[in-house]
Amino acid sequence: MTNPAAADDRARRRFRRFAIATVVTIYALILVGGIVRATGAGMGCPDWPTCFGQWIPPTAESQLPADYQTIYADRGYANTTFNVTKTWTEYLNRLLGVFTGFTILLTLIAAWPLRRRASANTGKPGDSNSIFVLSLAAFVLVVFQGWLGSRVVASNLSPGMITVHMLVAQIIVGLVIASVVSASRPRIDVDAVRALPPLISTGLIVAMVLGLSQLIIGTQVREAVDLIARASDHENRHLWIDNLPWVFTLHKWYALPLVALNGWLAWQLLSSNHSGVLRSLNIALVALLLGTSLIGMSMDRLNLPMFAQPLHLWFASLIFGVQLAITLVLRSARTELAQPPRNQSPRGVGTATQT
Repeated sequence: MTNPAAADDRARRRFRRFAIATVVTIYALILVGGIVRATGAGMGCPDWPTCFGQWIPPTAESQLPADYQTIYADRGYANTTFNVTKTWTEYLNRLLGVFTGFTILLTLIAAWPLRRRASANTGKPGDSNSIFVLSLAAFVLVVFQGWLGSRVVASNLSPGMITVHMLVAQIIVGLVIASVVSASRPRIDVDAVRALPPLISTGLIVAMVLGLSQLIIGTQVREAVDLIARASDHENRHLWIDNLPWVFTLHKWYALPLVALNGWLAWQLLSSNHSGVLRSLNIALVALLLGTSLIGMSMDRLNLPMFAQPLHLWFASLIFGVQLAITLVLRSARTELAQPPRNQSPRGVGTATQT
């Protein structure tokens, strides 16, 4: 006879492999998307899902119709010459997006056996069922994200559409991270969790909300940089910062309380003598905070170097993911704390059942 607990553990391990691979793929896609934006390659393919009407993009201008600039004039090509580097940068970004869609589909398939399986810890279907629900929600959103990507191209990179596209990516990766935590049953030091300040969970949620708002503000800065770059024909980079609107100053100074809040949260969690996954997550949070701060300062001092812009967005996205993972791990631990021991009745006065 198959051991239900062993079967559950195997299904969870299989699911975690697919889900973690999906998280890695999504973050790779976010980084590549940032590179596309920083290099101005977003309209390297002026149509979707094809690129210049072809499934495999051209490698030379001679492969395009003689009047391609007229055909795509409304997409900004009236006075723009075909650029093979930008075209293939955007095309590879799309291929990675398709690959990400397949990894999320495989993650959903791996979650299917868990949809009604009882948890080996609680004996209830809730925690396994949530894995399937989260995976299904991520898959539905990634289909929506594909359609939204087509609208971004059709809108000629409308700033509002780009911001929504970025936020949906954060939601998708958040859903997959939540499913990984739900499938992992992380081992947490119970005494260390009890010793944490009561406001730690609230602080993490506030930090995530403020971090997302900082991401949105950052996209407004990015949009202003794009406008200045186009107006100056991508020259005189040293003058760009001086011409940025007030939103850049807001973005810069808003980072200070945000870093302070995250630093306090990380300090509280690290000083509670946690080991294992929670400690690793907090070390990652501290490293990402330092990294994004250094990159932000380099952008200010080195006149917005191209390499720094995608990395800045990528680190900010990773910070949100790590914050979410820490929040969910703590929630999982506190849920375990609230449950009576397995051999104890709900009121804590029963005895172990003999079988």
